[in-house]
Amino acid sequence: MEKLREIIRLVLEKEEKVKSSGIVVVKDYGDEYRVLCLKREDGTYDLTKGQPEPGESLFDTAVRETEEESGISDLRFEWGSDKSITYGKGKMFIASTSSEPFIPVNPETQIKEHESAEFLSFDEAEKVVDDYLKNAVRWARNIIYKN
Repeated sequence: MEKLREIIRLVLEKEEKVKSSGIVVVKDYGDEYRVLCLKREDGTYDLTKGQPEPGESLFDTAVRETEEESGISDLRFEWGSDKSITYGKGKMFIASTSSEPFIPVNPETQIKEHESAEFLSFDEAEKVVDDYLKNAVRWARNIIYKN
């Protein structure tokens, strides 16, 4: 029983350290899946992610941030909603969509957080996203093509 309490404590501590969450959003193009990448004004690329609101789960944060940043709410967690990878102080999930992205205005700041959004091949996405997100792209590729 003491061992179980220790495991639960460690899991909860890890969750408390996670400060953001997002989703590696993919789209099936028939011959390949592509990754949704968000282009910033400076030309660098990001994935959909953000910080939780008070009382919000990391999963709910990821879903909300994906819609806020890309306009995509049509998400299917066909590989499981429990699949995730930790990056730094964040957690990424994986989901597919059939929707096209658009960059909406942030409801709080009233500005667009990104310049554009596009689906890139896994190789392209891995090259252009920030270094700390590259493992999430690799992880998503492994999940998809392992099944």
